[in-house]
Amino acid sequence: MRPITLKLNNFGPFLNEKIDFNYVNNNQLFLISGKTGSGKTMIFDAIVYALFGEASTKDRKESDLRSHFAESKMPMVVEFEFKLRNQYFKIKRQGAFVKEGNKNKTLGQLAVYQMETEKYELRESKITNGNQFIKELLGVNAEQFRQLFILPQGEFKRFLLSKSSEKQEILRTLFNSQRFEEIQKNLSEDVKEVRGQIEQKYHLLETNWLDLETFNDETLIENKAINPRQTNQVLEVLNVFDEKAEHIHNKLKQQKVEYKTKLNDAEACLKNNQKLEETLNKLEENQRNYERLLTQENNINEKINRLNAINEVRPIAHLLESKDELYTKQQKIKEDINKKIKIISEFEIQIEKANEQLDAHKNDSDKITNIKNFIEKTKLFFERSQKYKEAYEEQQSFKEGFISLQTKIDTQIKQLDEIKGKINGRVPNYKKIEQINETIYRLNNEVTVLKQNELDKKEYLQLQERKQQKANDSKKLSDELQQLTNAYKKIDKTSIDLNNKQDLISTLQSAINVGDTCPICGNQVHTITQHIDFDDLTARHQSLAQLEQEKNDRTEDKIKVESELNYIEEQLAKFDEEKLENINYQELEVEVKKKTEQKQIIEKENEAIVELKELQQQYEQQYHQLELDKKTKQHNLKQNEITINDFENTTGYSDVDTFIELFENNKSEIEKYEKTLDELEKNIQQYKSKLAIEQNNRNHLSNNLSEIELEIKNISVKIDDEMKHIGFTDLEQVYNTVSKVSEKETLENEITEFNKSKQSFEVVISQLKEEISDKKLEDTQHLIEAFEQQQQAFELICTELSQHEYKVAFNNKKITEIRDIIGKLESELKTQQEVFQLAEILAGKNEQKLTLENYVLIYYLERILAQANQRLSLMTGQRYQLTRRSQVSQGYSGLEIDVFDAHSNQSRHISSLSGGETFQASLALALGLSEIVQQESGGIALDSMFVDEGFGTLDQETLETALDTLLSLKSTGRMVGIISHVSELKQRIPLILEVVTEQYQSTTTFKKQ
Repeated sequence: MRPITLKLNNFGPFLNEKIDFNYVNNNQLFLISGKTGSGKTMIFDAIVYALFGEASTKDRKESDLRSHFAESKMPMVVEFEFKLRNQYFKIKRQGAFVKEGNKNKTLGQLAVYQMETEKYELRESKITNGNQFIKELLGVNAEQFRQLFILPQGEFKRFLLSKSSEKQEILRTLFNSQRFEEIQKNLSEDVKEVRGQIEQKYHLLETNWLDLETFNDETLIENKAINPRQTNQVLEVLNVFDEKAEHIHNKLKQQKVEYKTKLNDAEACLKNNQKLEETLNKLEENQRNYERLLTQENNINEKINRLNAINEVRPIAHLLESKDELYTKQQKIKEDINKKIKIISEFEIQIEKANEQLDAHKNDSDKITNIKNFIEKTKLFFERSQKYKEAYEEQQSFKEGFISLQTKIDTQIKQLDEIKGKINGRVPNYKKIEQINETIYRLNNEVTVLKQNELDKKEYLQLQERKQQKANDSKKLSDELQQLTNAYKKIDKTSIDLNNKQDLISTLQSAINVGDTCPICGNQVHTITQHIDFDDLTARHQSLAQLEQEKNDRTEDKIKVESELNYIEEQLAKFDEEKLENINYQELEVEVKKKTEQKQIIEKENEAIVELKELQQQYEQQYHQLELDKKTKQHNLKQNEITINDFENTTGYSDVDTFIELFENNKSEIEKYEKTLDELEKNIQQYKSKLAIEQNNRNHLSNNLSEIELEIKNISVKIDDEMKHIGFTDLEQVYNTVSKVSEKETLENEITEFNKSKQSFEVVISQLKEEISDKKLEDTQHLIEAFEQQQQAFELICTELSQHEYKVAFNNKKITEIRDIIGKLESELKTQQEVFQLAEILAGKNEQKLTLENYVLIYYLERILAQANQRLSLMTGQRYQLTRRSQVSQGYSGLEIDVFDAHSNQSRHISSLSGGETFQASLALALGLSEIVQQESGGIALDSMFVDEGFGTLDQETLETALDTLLSLKSTGRMVGIISHVSELKQRIPLILEVVTEQYQSTTTFKKQ
């Protein structure tokens, strides 16, 4: 990264300054010179602040960077342009601040731009996103950038002389080594978790083993007595559980099939008998109904004859009905035509009267036109009549209000001067409160740490107590095991293998006699006596078995106790005993209380100042408001006069109410005239429309009458033809027959219903007789009792089978879980030991007593020293080399730096170097660290570096050597800026950035020697 321009507004001593680094050009090395306190280091602060929102050193806060002489309402702004990898970027950052008179801070702002086609384009406009963009762009964070870009005053001498713990904090930030500590912690947690998971699996295994169902089988009950932690034996007997369950299940299934067959047979017999009984009852009922139906047959035949006569006269009946309907319509139409003629005559008279009224009304049209012209001309004034009334009424009040406002303005100016006198230039001291808050925060953190130490100490003592208790338990179990072993050894084991052989020996004795050859050993039998005490043999065998069982139980208990002891030892190893003794936090709490009281006093004073300033602002706002009101009054007075003149000139009236009364009267007269005219015209139109409608209706009715008369004539001819066809001589005969037509549907329904019922009974009776042929009815109650007995037996066997299947499914689930748990246990136990060993090594339990993070930090430090020694050797004439002090101890050791002196051929403490030698070592170390961090940051190219002070401690020769070192950086293309008061540097360095201070403000200028 190469700086191009830096613009500073209200930043430190720079109120409005621009530094153009293009002046450096090919003169890669330049000097930054100026008086003490002129603001040379603030240039570095501005660059770091623009990029990261922080100062170039941790000691300076953001609030310290704002100029004390900046205007209260103007922000602190830094604008930084730079070049990175042939691309140009611009960053503009505004600091947060409290405007004078406000309680809340004005938030900071950030804008990041990138050059695209000779124009800067906005990339980010939010602080969080912008900071992330810059960090990813540069490839380093703020701490790493400080080490790469700026070598600030005293920072690297402090790093050179610091202890291991102090170097550790710096190096772990630069190289992000916390991730290795996280790896170590995560592995320890994994080990703890694995151990807990294994114990949980054993507990789950024991629970599942106890839950297994034995089905009241002696073999399974005996197998279940096995200890579930003996996983090999457990796996061997699991198949026995499956086989026994399957055998019982098959037996119950066979019984269920047998009972089901018997139940089906009983149910079939019962249903067949019930069906036969129901069929016999239906047959008897249908035969009775059929005989009852046959008694109606003669009556049905008579109805059939009547129906045939009705069917022949039906066409004439329809024609007579149609003729009667036409006569009715003919009479109705004649009546309607007479009514329409009367209505038409009435409408013609009404139209004539309305036309006469309309002509009389139009005689006043000229007068109405003149009134309309006046209304149109003054309509706007009438609509705004209230405005003109108010104008007349407010004229005097405006004049009086203007005088009153002037008096109030004079009073407000006097009050404002009094408030300014009370404030007397004072401002709230927020910086002091911020410092106190930081102190309180730091003290509270220390109190929290000490209180946590107190809690850790209690936990540590509890673990110690548990450790002692478990150690006692372990010793007690060891003693009991020894006693059981001794008792086991004391039991006589002679002939113990003959236990349970008493029947065999008795059989052999009964089969041989004295003098026979023994079938076992081949010798002659001399005597046959009972020389073995089998009761004693059995007692000794039982004692041995009991002792073995007790030994196994004690061994398992001891393993558990030792496992818990190991766990406690691991927990105790996590505590630092030195920290546990540091628990005195009462003094810090007293200090917190004092700081809090001091803060409250300052806050009260600040609040009083803020209240006065708010009151001052309030009075100023009131003063400005009064001035605005005064101008408003003047404007209103003038507008009011214009409004009154317009009204009088246009309406011809000087009284608004008189004008309104005349306007409303004229308006009412026009509305009345137009309303009457409209009503007359509408009435005439309505009468004409109704007349046309009625005339059209009359014509339509006349046409309908002609059509109906023609239809009556045609139907009369058709009636005569039908009478001749049937044989009727007059209409009387026709009407007599037609009167019976209404009976037709009833007759048809009765005949149809009779035929359907007769046919249905015959079919049903035939089917029922066929169903009962060759069948015998049995006792239904007896069959029901037999069915219920078989059903109860079947339900009992089904219940027993369901219960067994549930138990089998439960056992299968448990057996599957047991096998799965045992498989997982075997797999985890194989890798457990390797994981434990790795965790111990990474935690520092190794020959070097180094944790993983400490080992990594030593690696980086040795790389830094190797890089630094390349320059230190040149600067010191091959005399000095920086070396790492090697020692084995707990914690962050091995990070101290010694110096090897080639003249004495031995190492010595770094503090033994002179001031100039210390500067050389610090500079070499800083350059070495910068290059290693640059390599570890992905090869980020920072083409510039600044060195702040330190040259005043060097003699002439050493100064030359240091300058040669920096010039070597220049030869690599890196721009190097140096802050120093040494006059020899001004002679050696041709380009100088002069920082000139003028009272409270500083300016910069590039000069060439």
